[in-house]
Amino acid sequence: MVGAGVLHFGLNLAGLPAWSCPILAATGVPCPGCGLTRATMELLHGDFASSFHTHAFAPIFLLALLLMIATLVFPEALRLNIIAKITRLETRSGITAWVLCSLMLYWVVRLIA
Repeated sequence: MVGAGVLHFGLNLAGLPAWSCPILAATGVPCPGCGLTRATMELLHGDFASSFHTHAFAPIFLLALLLMIATLVFPEALRLNIIAKITRLETRSGITAWVLCSLMLYWVVRLIA
């Protein structure tokens, strides 16, 4: 999954065509993640206002992507340390559920607006 995400992100970063959202193509309704790649690209180019306007979850997505890449390329000791800290954070706060619920609420608001 991380590999597919990095590939898609890299193709967009290089300006090459990547796949479009299959949910949008099949139903005509954008999925909760539609626009995240474009918003992340805008964020990386320093266009913070445009990034936030395209998709407010771009900074969270970028942070998660960087953490996933780091856990793949760092030495095992450092990787295990990062994983332990993330696990501890998730156990104490339930941050994954909060982010997921927030993303779904954000998606509903975007559909209505």
